[in-house]
Amino acid sequence: MKRQLRIISTATAASLMAFAALGQETTDSKTNDTAVAQQRSIRAMRAEQLGRAERASVLTGMHVENYDGIKLGKVNDIAVDLETGRIVEVVLSTGGFAGVGEMMVPIPPGALHHDVTNKVLHLKADKEKLTAAPRYGMSNWADLGQSNRLAEVYRYHGQEPYFAAVYQPNLGPDPSARLGYVQRATKLMGVEVKNVQSDKLGEVEDLVVDLPAGRVISVVVSSGGFLGFGEELSAVPSAAFQFNSENKHLVLDASKESLSKAPHFKSSEWPDFSEPSYASGVYRAFQVEPYFTTNSTAEGGETARVNRDLAQKSLTPLDQGNSQADIDTTAQIRKGIMAGKEMSVNARNVKIITNKGQVTLRGPVDSAEEKRLIGVIAIDIAQVGNVDNQLVVK
Repeated sequence: MKRQLRIISTATAASLMAFAALGQETTDSKTNDTAVAQQRSIRAMRAEQLGRAERASVLTGMHVENYDGIKLGKVNDIAVDLETGRIVEVVLSTGGFAGVGEMMVPIPPGALHHDVTNKVLHLKADKEKLTAAPRYGMSNWADLGQSNRLAEVYRYHGQEPYFAAVYQPNLGPDPSARLGYVQRATKLMGVEVKNVQSDKLGEVEDLVVDLPAGRVISVVVSSGGFLGFGEELSAVPSAAFQFNSENKHLVLDASKESLSKAPHFKSSEWPDFSEPSYASGVYRAFQVEPYFTTNSTAEGGETARVNRDLAQKSLTPLDQGNSQADIDTTAQIRKGIMAGKEMSVNARNVKIITNKGQVTLRGPVDSAEEKRLIGVIAIDIAQVGNVDNQLVVK
């Protein structure tokens, strides 16, 4: 497989400057302890969030509209950093005719919201903003993975690059907050998977992604029947893979026997990867730490409540924020809920309060699934870590 997207080295100098700045900060231990606790709980909250699982092959080709229903383009491909499990960007094709003159417009995954009912992706932008966005021609795919251009893309769409996160004392670096080798999802499909002994284990069938979190949940491997369970597919966490030195195939440190014991399923009966208990089982099978937790952990206990209060100072606002951004966020979440035809009357009337970018959801809903779906809608729009789901199952 030819390298389509190549990442240049990240800005080491910027990292050194960040570390130097830390040494110049005042040492107010109480303030520092609070900040550390907040950062830990923010990271924990993010780990608790598992959004709607999507197949990369299904997202590719999907139309993108703004919230006024104006078509902006369609998904040409999804750029992923497989080894860190990150969706780097979603690449839209726009303009041109019959493929001639098309331009590639990279979009941060967190800037998109999947309207499942209407089978479109929403982007908060008009045609003028999209026209002025960073973009590249079809022949410049390699440019899409450069760190400086990626940072420009993220910030143009109001997103902070995950690979430019500020180091926090006593927390240590986040191993996934870096740039690695970026590949097109469509080019990954069909790539051979081998073990460290160079035995063929199968090939990539598809990727399962968590778009609002910007994560690759799982890589689905087709083994062609030679593992002893017919034409069934195997689910493997992306962090379990490495590319070989030439980036031509994926290497999985697993024998045929261990792969055969991993979660697998029929091609006609895909499981729900949005269910944390199933998705975490995939990770446990390969001894990889998931970026999310199960529902029982995510929703329960005094510890979770304390973490939420520490992480966000305005998680329990009594009033809706007056800024246009807060008003727009609340309106978009409400629109997403109302678009769900199966939502109950209670679900359609939940309270949505946005204050300084922090969203609080309150009120009764008819089922745990409604609570989860409304949470996913809010996270899609407000981003992971900015939503406090206080909905109560009736």
